Amino acid sequence: MTYAFTHRGVRHADEENTLVAFQRAVDLGVLHLESDVHASADGTVYLFHDETLDRVTDASGKFNERTDDQLAQITAGGEPLCTLDQLLDAFPQAQVVNLDVKDEHVIGPLAELIERRGAHQQIALASFSSARSHAVRHLLSAPIRRSPGQREIILIWLCAHLLGWVPRQLVKDFWAVQVPFKQGWLPVATSRFTRAVQRAGAQVHVWVVNDEPTMELLKARNVDAIMSDDARLLMKVLGS
Repeated sequence: MTYAFTHRGVRHADEENTLVAFQRAVDLGVLHLESDVHASADGTVYLFHDETLDRVTDASGKFNERTDDQLAQITAGGEPLCTLDQLLDAFPQAQVVNLDVKDEHVIGPLAELIERRGAHQQIALASFSSARSHAVRHLLSAPIRRSPGQREIILIWLCAHLLGWVPRQLVKDFWAVQVPFKQGWLPVATSRFTRAVQRAGAQVHVWVVNDEPTMELLKARNVDAIMSDDARLLMKVLGS
């Protein structure tokens, strides 16, 4: 069965990664949440994608230079910014909270939060750099699910398409290989890739898919999960 991830929640404007955006997805029945994490100057972990505040908030400047008091005065699409603690408190029913570790500044605070909450089974780690997710894992007292970074994904893709199989050694530390449907003109989440990764023992998650034909195609290819901005459409395609 292919399951649904909401990508930064369901938003109508700039309120991505806010409690309201995730509440809309959960109300649709989505129990797999995807987000990004940065840390404030005080070391609090927030759900936020960009390095700077400029794109989606009513402020500007680097996110991690702002204190918690300052961030409390800033909104994204009119909604308060959301900490990871707030998200976990609001949605204990969430089966997976998949987090992109955006920079080195958040590594320590994220590991501390996971340890404090005992959230090793609920949180999964992703990053374009496997070094960042590995650094978080190194600070934890128990295993946690991770997906590989860009360099490892390229190697996995080459093995899948040139050899037709993926060595288990390449995916043994990862629960899922999270990839775009295609990279530019290059197809990534092909049937050959999906079968090879799954035979090696990892899941295949595809991001960010917002059109019905591609969702249907990936469902037919038996990918394990699809990440989308349009949770309503995705749940319709997947049959809830």
